[in-house]
Amino acid sequence: MAGSPLPLLRTWGRMPAAELLDRMRVSRPTMMRAIRQHRDEIIVRGSARRTAYAARRTIRGRRDAFPLYRIDEHGRGAQVGVIDPMYPHGSALALHAEFEWPLRGDMVDGWFDSLPYPLDDMRPQGFLGRHFARAHAHVLQVEPDPANWSEDDILHALSLLGSDMPGNYILGEAAYRLYLDSLLAPEDFLPDDDGKVADDYLEAAARAMTHGNAGSSAAGEFPKFTSRRLLDGERVHTIVKFSGNDESAGTRRWSDLLVCEHLALETISTRLHIAAARSQIIQAGGRTFLEVVRFDRHAAHGRSPVCTWAAMNDAMIGMRGKDWIAGARRLHALKLIDEKVVDQVARIWHFGQLIGNNDMHDGNLAFRPGLVLAPVYDMLPMLYAPIRGVELPDRSLNPPLPVPAELDAWQEAAQAALSFWERAAGDQRISQGFRTRCEDNARIVRRAQVAAGATQA
Repeated sequence: MAGSPLPLLRTWGRMPAAELLDRMRVSRPTMMRAIRQHRDEIIVRGSARRTAYAARRTIRGRRDAFPLYRIDEHGRGAQVGVIDPMYPHGSALALHAEFEWPLRGDMVDGWFDSLPYPLDDMRPQGFLGRHFARAHAHVLQVEPDPANWSEDDILHALSLLGSDMPGNYILGEAAYRLYLDSLLAPEDFLPDDDGKVADDYLEAAARAMTHGNAGSSAAGEFPKFTSRRLLDGERVHTIVKFSGNDESAGTRRWSDLLVCEHLALETISTRLHIAAARSQIIQAGGRTFLEVVRFDRHAAHGRSPVCTWAAMNDAMIGMRGKDWIAGARRLHALKLIDEKVVDQVARIWHFGQLIGNNDMHDGNLAFRPGLVLAPVYDMLPMLYAPIRGVELPDRSLNPPLPVPAELDAWQEAAQAALSFWERAAGDQRISQGFRTRCEDNARIVRRAQVAAGATQA
C-alpha cells in the first residue's frame, strides 16, 4: 500500500521501521519522505534498528504532546519530558532527564501500552478519587465514576486538574500552573495541638461525607480526607481515615480497625524493623480518626517519587493475582531488587496473614526509586471488616503455616503478630468485644508458632 503511512499506523498501531516499510511497499527514501510530510501526526521513538513509528492520537481535539513535570523534595519543578498519546491506545514518552524507574522491552525506547506505568497511580481512584470525579465531571465532560473513564479521559483530567496526585509528577501545563498557584497561597498548616486539630478534623469529615474533598486523590476505599498540619514541629501532609459517629456495631468495628491499623504500623516498625508510615489515633465527636503521614510529601511543597506494585506489575511483570512474595521473587530473578527486599516483603506478607489482613492487594505495596520498599501502609485485620458496611462477620483467624523455605521469615512475622494482638487486646480504645477477639487471636498465633516449629523439626 503506497502513499501515506497514517492509515496503516492508525489501523495497526505502532510499527518498527522495517515492518512499516514492508506494509507500505515503497522504497525507504519514499517512506521517509512520507513520514516527513506527516511529521506533526507521526511519533518517532528509538534509533537505528530500534526506530519505530506510531500515529499521534488527538485528545479532545488536542494534537500536541503533554509536557511532563517533576517536583523535587524542596518543591522545585522541572520539565523532564513529553508524552504523546498514540493510536489505537498507549503513549510514547520522550525523556529529557534521568528516569527513576526500571524499564523493560519497548519501554526503553519510550513506548507504553497505556500511561507510563509510574504515572498510573495518579489516576483518580478510591474514595477520594470518586469525589474528585464527581466534583469535576461537569467541567471535564467525563462520567462521574472514574472507574468508567477511558485512557483519553484520564489524560484530559490529569492534564487540566491533576496538580496534587500521588508521587512527584504533574502532567500538562495547565495542571502545573495550578501547582505554581499553590506556591503563592498562604501555608495552611494546622497547629501542633491535637485538640485543635480534632475540631478541624470533625468539620473535614462532615464535608467529606457530604461533598467529598476534591483537592487530592489518594487511592483506597475507607472514608478519608487529606490535611496538612504541624506535628512535633514538622510540617507534614496527612491522609486521615475516619469512622462514623453513631453507636452502631458496624461503626464501632470500623473504629476498632482504625486503631488496629495504627498498632500494626507501629509493630512493623518496632518489631520487624521495616519502615512503616507514621500514624496516630485521634478520637473526638464520636469519631475515630487515623492520621497517617504521607511519605511522598515534604514540608510545604516538596514531593518524592513512589510507585505501587500494582502499576509496576501490570506494566512489566504480569503476575496479577499472585501474592507479594511471588512478585518479589520475580523481581529478584530479574535483578531489580536484592535479597533484603525479598525478605522484607516476605515478613510483611506473613505478618499480614497472621493479623487477618485479607486485603493485601497489589496497590497496597509500593516502592521508591532503586526499588527499595516504601513505608508500609494500609495494614490492618480486614478479615473482621463489616460486611456491606454494617454486618459483623463471624470469622476465625486461620493463618497458613509456612513451608520450610519460609520458616525464618514466618517465625519473625509471627512473633510480631503476637505482639500486635496482645497490644490490641489491652488497648482501651478498642471495644471490649473486639479486645476479646484479639486475645483469642493471640492464642491462635501462639499455637501456630508451636505447630510450625513441630512440623519443621
